[in-house]
Amino acid sequence: MNKPRKLVQDYYFGNPISIAEKILFIKRGTQLAEYKDHLTDVEEFGHIWQGLTGKLRNETVSIIATGIGPSLVGDSVYAIDKPGAVCLYSGTCGGLGKDLEIGDYFLATQAICADGYCLTFGEDAFTTVNADEILINSIQSSFSQLNIPYSAGLTFTTGSVVHENDPDFWKFVNPDCQTIEMGCAPFYLAALRSQKRATAYFWVTDLPTRGKSFFDPCSAEAKKIKQNRYEQLISTDLKMLSDI
Repeated sequence: MNKPRKLVQDYYFGNPISIAEKILFIKRGTQLAEYKDHLTDVEEFGHIWQGLTGKLRNETVSIIATGIGPSLVGDSVYAIDKPGAVCLYSGTCGGLGKDLEIGDYFLATQAICADGYCLTFGEDAFTTVNADEILINSIQSSFSQLNIPYSAGLTFTTGSVVHENDPDFWKFVNPDCQTIEMGCAPFYLAALRSQKRATAYFWVTDLPTRGKSFFDPCSAEAKKIKQNRYEQLISTDLKMLSDI
């Protein structure tokens, strides 16, 4: 088909006047209004994906809601006609590392492609893709400035949240993976193949291999920690976006 990239972008994003050189990708469109409150000179846009562009500390940035799932995350990045753009993905994950607890932050330096989407780019299943090293250093610095403890390492990107509940699923998960989620590998690969720079960080919402999955009731302490993360999410994301 070979459609012009600008045509593709304008269709999927509703012909936006501008998408910035710095872009924060989040999961849910319902959260965009909360980010909007912290920006000035805001332009909203959207068709398949919703987003907004505005000024953050005198710098133009964009925030885009991807939806949930590898294909939506990957395609939302790949559709943007902005070579050289800096892309940050903020999401949630399940903690696999024995030292991770609910509420902990995790910076994904690498992601394993177990999602299916990455096959469309000619990658083999379970290929490892990398974050941008310069952006990794920037996020690490931001975490330090915010005095937020974090871990960094390898994440496992799955295409099925349902199969995760079966014992045979886990034989495919590399034991070196510290977290499991549904977007990081396509985010990195789509950015790489469209000449963008990308990194992603997550906070842990459940511990699927330790009897604390999202099906299991939360303790009062876990509920308190989750609420605290939700309340700090916007300011944390915008700090990261400003610093990169």
